[in-house]
Amino acid sequence: MRKALVTIAVTRRQLLGAVAALTVFSPVIAFAAHGASPLKVVETTIVDAPPDKVWAVVSDFAHADWLPGVARIEASGDDVPDQARRRLIMADGGVVGELLTKRDAERMLLGVHREGDDVKRLPATNYTALITLRPAEGGKTQVEWKARFYRGHPNNDPPAELNDDVAIAAVTALQRAYLAALKAKVEGR
Repeated sequence: MRKALVTIAVTRRQLLGAVAALTVFSPVIAFAAHGASPLKVVETTIVDAPPDKVWAVVSDFAHADWLPGVARIEASGDDVPDQARRRLIMADGGVVGELLTKRDAERMLLGVHREGDDVKRLPATNYTALITLRPAEGGKTQVEWKARFYRGHPNNDPPAELNDDVAIAAVTALQRAYLAALKAKVEGR
C-alpha cells in the first residue's frame, strides 16, 4: 500500500511540472506554430469616366479580356456570386481560375477569388480581391482594388522567393497593372 502512495505522489509532481512548463512556454509554442498572417494591398486610381461606364467594364466578369496577359476567357455561372467562374487563358499558355464572390450593382463592388494557387505566377496564396467604384470630382470614378492574401509559403521560415515582402510586391504590381489596363480600356486608349 505504501508503494502505491509513492507512485501517486511522483505522478502528481510530474503533472504539476508539466502544467508549469506549459504555462511558461505556451505563448512561445503558439507563436512558433502560427505560420503566415494575412496580408493586404490596396491600390486606387481615378478613371476619366462616370461610374456607370466603369462599372459596365468591371462588372462584366465573363468578358474581362482587358486584363493584362489574358488571351481569352472561358466563363460559366451567369455572373451569379459563388457560382460564376472564369478561366483566364493567359497569352503564355497558363491558366488562372477565378470565382465571383460578390456582385453589388447598387454599391458598385465586385469580389473575386483566385481558385488554385500558382506561386510561380503569383507568389501569394488564397488571393481575394474586392473592386469598389466611387464617384470622383469632375464626373470621374475612383476605383479601389483591395486584396487579401497570404504569402506563397504558408509555414514559418519561408524561402526568400515566397516571403511576405515578395508577395506584397507581386500583388501590388498585379493590381497596378489591372488598374492601368482598366483605365486604358474605359478611357479608350
